Amino acid sequence: MKPRGWALVLFHVATLAVIIVLFSHGRPVSFTGSCKEAPRLQPRPRSMLKPLSKSLPSPSQERTKSDERLWPFLAAVCAFIVGIAPMQGLEPVAQAFEDLNPEESVTVDLFQKSTPGVVFVTNEVFKLANTQKMEVEAVPTGTGSGWVFDNEGHIITNYHVIEKASFVTVKFIEGTEVVAKVIGADEYSDVAVLQVDLPAQRKAMLRPLQRGTSAGLRVGQEVYAIGNPFGLDHTLTKGIVSGVGRTIQSVGGRPIQGAIQTDASINPGNSGGPLLNSRGQVIGMNTAIFSPSGASAGIGFAIPSDTVSARVNSILKFGYVKRAGLGLYLGQDGLAQRLSGRPGGVVAGLQKNSAAGEAGVKPGDILEVIDGRRIKTVNDIYAALDEHQPGDVVKVKLLRPDKPDELGLPESDVTFREVPLEITLKEVQKQG
Repeated sequence: MKPRGWALVLFHVATLAVIIVLFSHGRPVSFTGSCKEAPRLQPRPRSMLKPLSKSLPSPSQERTKSDERLWPFLAAVCAFIVGIAPMQGLEPVAQAFEDLNPEESVTVDLFQKSTPGVVFVTNEVFKLANTQKMEVEAVPTGTGSGWVFDNEGHIITNYHVIEKASFVTVKFIEGTEVVAKVIGADEYSDVAVLQVDLPAQRKAMLRPLQRGTSAGLRVGQEVYAIGNPFGLDHTLTKGIVSGVGRTIQSVGGRPIQGAIQTDASINPGNSGGPLLNSRGQVIGMNTAIFSPSGASAGIGFAIPSDTVSARVNSILKFGYVKRAGLGLYLGQDGLAQRLSGRPGGVVAGLQKNSAAGEAGVKPGDILEVIDGRRIKTVNDIYAALDEHQPGDVVKVKLLRPDKPDELGLPESDVTFREVPLEITLKEVQKQG
């Protein structure tokens, strides 16, 4: 038995002894006597009775002597309890039998500190409930997770969690549910920013999570996912970083670069929740799983926290995500290989006042390299541009045909030459 267990047993034995002493107070007690009933004394004739006041103690004196025998014992028991408790670190019984090893303690502590900063997000839409009375009702169409970004009430989640919502509700860990306002969202990076307006007495519910960096993540690092899978609020799962630098497709059709792959169990309802490192810092936002069944198969993906922070800061500043662009219309993947024998992106057309057009790019050109990144597909162009802001200058190498009008024609004799250019990127115009 562990020292703490022995201390607990001795504590209860000592307590029982004290109870016995207290209940026996006022009459003699013999700890060595028999349990048999004492024989009854026959009354003596009056002539045989003699005054005993001088030879026998009075009842009060007998109790005093009994107390004198018991109080040292009681004092010893109390001293034992007082002395043993600090040495053995007595704790409540429930805790004494729930000792955690160091690794478990770290996990429990991380969960307890981080959970108040994770919320339950519900997407609700208005639907016609009664066609005759033209009554509408709010119907939940999806749920997900989110996390507190700052003390201003900003909540971060996935775009696909709140997509097409009539209104969004956010539920905190202690049960408070409030309607959230959508500040902005970006379907191409699957990021949405909500805001809740809480009264002053409830501001303490806002517990922002500590944000870390996703740069430098290593395969094998421990990670933790907190969310609401299948509506089971505030569930913790643990795993490792299984891969970095993955590319996943957003709901807007644009690739999300640098995604984190993890084997931490991620299920429907985890979307929008934080992926934490062992220090409890947000290093990603859970967004997708790869599974034929729709449930966790050990392959989950999170948007890197550096990408999330950049998109959130842009939304908070401008109301939308500012993106740098070339202003091009591009041909389908594989077309450059068929036309020139080399991979790249074929320029099918130019937008009005485009950055590429002003730098000298022409229809029929093939983008081969952007800032040292070799282009093989359209997504490679998006990936290269996602690393830049409007106003940045990028170096481009393209292939230019000598007979652009004959591109793709049978038996055409078109040759290509390399053309280096520098292009000052412009902001992609917000659609809608």
